[in-house]
Amino acid sequence: MRRDPRCATRGLPGMARVLPLIVLVAVLAAVGACSSGGQRSAPASPSLSASPSSASPSAASSPSTTPSSSAPPSPSSGVSVDLGSAVAHFLDAYVTGDGRVLRHDQGDDIVSEGEAYGMLIAELAGRPDSVRTIWSWTKSHLQRPDKLLSFHADSNGVVQDHEPAADADVLAAFALLRYDGPGAGQLHRDGRTLSDAVLAHETVRVGDALVPVAGTWAVGPPAVVDPSYWMPGVFSDLARLTGDERWSAMAGATVRILAQATRGGTVLPPDWAVLDGGALHSTAAPDGSAPVQYGQDAARLPLWLAAACDGSARKLAAAWWSILSQPGRPTALALGTDGSVVNGSPSPVSMLAAAAAARAAGDTAHASELTGQATAQAQTTPTYYGDAWVALAAGLRDGALVRCR
Repeated sequence: MRRDPRCATRGLPGMARVLPLIVLVAVLAAVGACSSGGQRSAPASPSLSASPSSASPSAASSPSTTPSSSAPPSPSSGVSVDLGSAVAHFLDAYVTGDGRVLRHDQGDDIVSEGEAYGMLIAELAGRPDSVRTIWSWTKSHLQRPDKLLSFHADSNGVVQDHEPAADADVLAAFALLRYDGPGAGQLHRDGRTLSDAVLAHETVRVGDALVPVAGTWAVGPPAVVDPSYWMPGVFSDLARLTGDERWSAMAGATVRILAQATRGGTVLPPDWAVLDGGALHSTAAPDGSAPVQYGQDAARLPLWLAAACDGSARKLAAAWWSILSQPGRPTALALGTDGSVVNGSPSPVSMLAAAAAARAAGDTAHASELTGQATAQAQTTPTYYGDAWVALAAGLRDGALVRCR
């Protein structure tokens, strides 16, 4: 099975997003972790749930399995979860004047996902100049001849991995097509070109619908899928923005496949799966470095589905709350798909995911508490991925990012 092309940071192509502890000890001090979602850990579990006694650091998707000495502050300490402050913080902390989005906690490298996140967050912030600047840099440095985006570059923009990642391509196209500032015509044309390239090169057919795979390398058979790339609300908006109903069909098909794979939300979705015969089958990381788990990739699914216009998507997100609400789970960096704790270190993305599931289930009190805890954790131990998702989750929660027709 092909490796995940996104695991190519700091000169270590193919290093796993989730590394065994023995490798972490030998490597991480010098090079950091391979992950769009890696989080540095802090020790204390937030107040919603107790720390599990059986957390296993050997399967952590974390740059560090050694907790720091200070607990994250509680939401009662006045931590803000305001959309405006979250988006402004990300742009000011991670985006350079020439449009690079630097992952400071991973050697100041650049990933196409970060560039897409940066454009969306700049739109949420009402900064059209920043959107255009980020896209200008991305187009000049990362766009391939087939119009998809190379996944990984160093801080100077020298491409380290030419493989594309489908989520970045979809979200970059979405950002370009939803842009409504000066020069919108050219950005919309670029967005349409990129969205067409995704449909042509990063999908497989399931029945009457196309569904995204992990990238061009993953079309199979069997197709390799990162289910967190399935963003039904974004797909529905892309159908509206492009007039191409293949995106609408994709939105419906991905929710149906996810519901079947997770047995109606009675198990959690995995970070990785293969798609065979129209059905998802959970699998370990493509390079075999991590077991089947609900980690920092899969945690994006409750966020995307809870914000979707499709009631069946929101229902699925709500069903996951019955699993995520149990002690030790809503804050944990990684869980088994049955909800068992794999790594109990606190992660803001996990908290935001659980908050989204809680909100979909109507549990607004716990949703608010977890959102505050996520913001506090991100402030205590800032990372590119955590800060990006504090901003994006606020946009999804407020209905500013994905809009129903």
